[in-house]
Amino acid sequence: MSAGSLSARVGVFVFGEFELDGQCYQLRRRGVAMRLENLPMQLLLLLVEKTGQLVGRKEIAERLWGEGVFVDVEQGINTAIRKIRFVLQDEVEQPRHIQTLVGKGYRFLSPPRVNETVSTIAVTSSKPSKSVTFTAEELGQAILCAADVPSMIERSRKSLKS
Repeated sequence: MSAGSLSARVGVFVFGEFELDGQCYQLRRRGVAMRLENLPMQLLLLLVEKTGQLVGRKEIAERLWGEGVFVDVEQGINTAIRKIRFVLQDEVEQPRHIQTLVGKGYRFLSPPRVNETVSTIAVTSSKPSKSVTFTAEELGQAILCAADVPSMIERSRKSLKS
């Protein structure tokens, strides 16, 4: 697997009041999109994919930067974890989501539910030999991502409050 690419499973990971959508590359809290930079988002996806397992700093570095990259990996990981904790409102001393195992790595604690559907929709292009099948969830998520629906909902809520 190349640096920066993740094999996020289809669906949305739900833990507590958060939804982590690997397809849209978005973290939402109660339906509102949260701002999380690229590397912290990749790290959060990795940790969630491996919920309950120890993810070592070496594995994190290889996944985020690949081999042979000359960056301050230790500082980069620490910064990414700090940003994730800030967004998730997680505490180092009493973690709800991310546990630190000093000198070893990190573990995602919250067992996420994965929202998936089994319904599929066939999409056929104008070229007869091209046909692709999507789950209803995949198609719906693609539409929601393209339309940026969570942001539209939040703007509507704010305008109603005014």
